[in-house]
Amino acid sequence: MVVFQTDPLTAIPCELVGYIFYLWLVDSIYPDITYSDSQLPVLLCLVSKSWRNFVYSSPVLWSHIIIDASKGAVPALHALKKRLQRSQIAPLFLDIVVGEPSDRDALRVLFAESSRFCHLTLSILDLSWRNDILVQGFTQLAKFTVHTGFQVLPYVDTLGMIFSSAPRLRYVKWHSMDDPGPVAVNGHQLHFLHLTVIHTPATRVLDVLVACPNLRDVVIRFYGEHEYIHIPPRERMSLPELRSLVLDGNRDLTGVLRSVQAPLLSRLDIHWRSFNGREDGLEALHSLLEYSPHLEEIALCRFLETEEGLISILTTNRNLVTLTVVSEPYRKRLITRKTFQFLTRQGQDDYPLPQLEKLVFRNALDVEDVVVVRMIESRMAPPDDKESTSRSRRACILNSVCLSGCKRMAAETISQLEAVCQESGLRVEGDFVNGN
Repeated sequence: MVVFQTDPLTAIPCELVGYIFYLWLVDSIYPDITYSDSQLPVLLCLVSKSWRNFVYSSPVLWSHIIIDASKGAVPALHALKKRLQRSQIAPLFLDIVVGEPSDRDALRVLFAESSRFCHLTLSILDLSWRNDILVQGFTQLAKFTVHTGFQVLPYVDTLGMIFSSAPRLRYVKWHSMDDPGPVAVNGHQLHFLHLTVIHTPATRVLDVLVACPNLRDVVIRFYGEHEYIHIPPRERMSLPELRSLVLDGNRDLTGVLRSVQAPLLSRLDIHWRSFNGREDGLEALHSLLEYSPHLEEIALCRFLETEEGLISILTTNRNLVTLTVVSEPYRKRLITRKTFQFLTRQGQDDYPLPQLEKLVFRNALDVEDVVVVRMIESRMAPPDDKESTSRSRRACILNSVCLSGCKRMAAETISQLEAVCQESGLRVEGDFVNGN
């Protein structure tokens, strides 16, 4: 008689079980964090005595701590100390909310382990405790996120102490109404920067970028209702490692387009939130693209004013693999047959965007069915071209098209397009095929 062992602790190596438990724990916590998530390891302990012993002896299962360190919110200080003891010397991943007033005892217990912080998220409304907490430096901190709410926070500049004592810090998110100045402290270390700033002059954003010359990924979300202030021309800052740039805001951010030189930039995403005068936006964009010959992805949302502006971008950026253009629904005829005819491949000769794989146009479309289908069919790899390699065939295949904000195609045209999809593997979606 064969007896099957069902307890994974007896059938699978302990290292693998621990890794499985850890993945489950992390998947359960992120991305939607709740304070009860810190107690998830306890659920594993309820399965059996062997599981409980295993979990209590696995430091990494106790290393993710989500806590509200506001006064009266910490249920038991001794439990927090015990959890930190169980994590032993494992790197810590902390999400700390500090309301007003703060629980200084809990913060003292947490920051006593600052040398083990690997990822730290601080959501703070109160920094009055800043001088009462002894820290041992943030020698392992790699990712730091700051949220200060929708109010100006006194003493926010003291957070510069964390930046200055974190030699491994590479990833920073700053969501605040306050000046992002502390980010610039040792900014040369940073590879990823996500700035969400409110009522902060765009010139301060540029100052921070200047202090962070080794950035690889940048996201800037700019919220401001003040009157547009023209940024005088300045010497272009060199970001030689920058691969991805996302600008989400308004006309103020055109100063970033004019000020950045990024020769390795491969992804650019611009989202203007309101129509507030963009006559100089295209010129600023071209000034950036002049220094970015390797761009592969570009997304322009509520940015373009004319079809000629779009075609000028496509003419000067041949390496695009993904193109997304979104306009306001009320802006009629931004994209017409002229754009589609421009994108239509003519025989085997040179043609625009030879590497284009994904095309997304949303709103302001006024194009006849036959023109759309002709463009799509022209960009399918010729099936009888036996001399072309798989790589070269892939380079000329459009494999995804999304068109919305336009009328639905005629039934017979949809059938024709379905045949193209079935033969080539093309994926199509949007109003023009489903009428939603």
